[in-house]
Amino acid sequence: MWKAFEALYLAFQKDAFDFFTDMMPALHNFVTVDTPGFVSNEHHLLAMYNMCKAVLEGDSGEDPKFHALKLLEVIILQCKGQIDQCIPSFVELVIRTLAEAGAAIGLQVLCQQVVIAALYYNPVLLFETLSKIQRPDTQENLLDYFVKMWLGNIEYFMGLHDRKMCVLGLCTLISQQSRPQALVEVAPQVVPSLLVLFDGLKRAYAYRAQEEEESDDEEEDDDDCENEVLDSDEDEIDDEGQEYLARLARRAKKGSPFPVTSATIEDDPDEDDDDEDEEDEEEETALESYTTPLDDDECPIDEYQVFKEVMQGLQSADPMWFSALTSGLSAEQHKSLQEVYVLADQRKAAAESRRIEKSGGYVFQNQTVPTSFNFGGAPLC
Repeated sequence: MWKAFEALYLAFQKDAFDFFTDMMPALHNFVTVDTPGFVSNEHHLLAMYNMCKAVLEGDSGEDPKFHALKLLEVIILQCKGQIDQCIPSFVELVIRTLAEAGAAIGLQVLCQQVVIAALYYNPVLLFETLSKIQRPDTQENLLDYFVKMWLGNIEYFMGLHDRKMCVLGLCTLISQQSRPQALVEVAPQVVPSLLVLFDGLKRAYAYRAQEEEESDDEEEDDDDCENEVLDSDEDEIDDEGQEYLARLARRAKKGSPFPVTSATIEDDPDEDDDDEDEEDEEEETALESYTTPLDDDECPIDEYQVFKEVMQGLQSADPMWFSALTSGLSAEQHKSLQEVYVLADQRKAAAESRRIEKSGGYVFQNQTVPTSFNFGGAPLC
C-alpha cells in the first residue's frame, strides 16, 4: 500500500499540482484507511505536507487549493493526538494562505476550517503557534484577528461537516480558561452565531436524511443503477471545488459586504432560481465526500450534546462568563437556545437506543413463571 503512496508522490513531483485533484481520493484513503501506518513514518506526513504546500503556494487555481486545505483538515482530525509535531507547520502554511486569500471567501472559510480543526485537536498548541506568528500588516494579535474573522464568516460555513466543525471549535474556544481578548469583546455574538449554525445543521441533517431515503428507493427500484451512480460520483469529484465555490458565491452575493473576486466564478444564468432550491444545494458541500472521524455515523461526538454540556458547565462553574455570553440574547434567541437543549437530549436518547439495539437489545432478568396462583382464597389449582 505504501509503495503505491511513494509512487503517487513521485508522480506528483513530476507533474506538480496539475493532477492533484485527481489524486485526492487516493490521498484521502491513505490517511483514513491505514492511519497507524500513515503516522508511523514521518516521511508519509512530510510528503503530504509538501504536496499541500506546493499546491497552496503555487499558481494552481482555487480548486486544487480547496482540496489541499481539505486534506490538511482531514489529516488533523484523523490523527488527533498523534501529530503534535506537524500542527505548527500546518497552521503556519494555512495562515500564509489566508493572508493571501484577500476577499476570496471560499479560501477564507477553508483556511479557517483547518485552523479550527487545529483548535479542536489541541487548543493550547494552537494558541502557542499563533502567538509566534506575526502579521506583517498590523500589530494586532493573530489569535484575536482570527476570532473576529471567524465570527464574521459564520454564515459561510455550509453543509453538515463544516457547521459541526464550527460548533465544536467554538465550544472548545469558549470553554478555555485563558480566553483571547477578542473573544471577550465579541462575547455577545458567540451564542447567536452558534444558533445560526444549529439552524443550518437542522436543515442539513434533514437534507441528508431525504437524500438517503431517495437513494434507498432508487436502489430498490433498479439494482443495475449502482454502476451509473458510481460513474456519476466520479464525475462530480472532478468538479466538486467548482460546485463548492459556486455555492459560496451565491451566499456571498446575498450577504457579503465586499465583492467576490474569484476569477473562477461566472454568473449563473439560472441565478434567479428559487431560493429554496439554492438552500437545498447548500446543505451538503462537495468536499464532504472526504470524510473524517467526526462524520462517521457511529461517532460519539455529538455537537448538540457537546454544546449543551459546555453551556451548562459554564453556567455553574463560571456564571460571569456565561452571563457575558447570554445576557444579550433576545426572547426569540432564548427560545432557540432551549430548543437546541431539547434536541440535544433527544439525540442523546436516540444514540443510546441505537447502542442498545446494536448490542442485541434490552436484557431482561429471567424470572420463574409460577405454576399456581393464589388470590387470597383457596388455591385454584
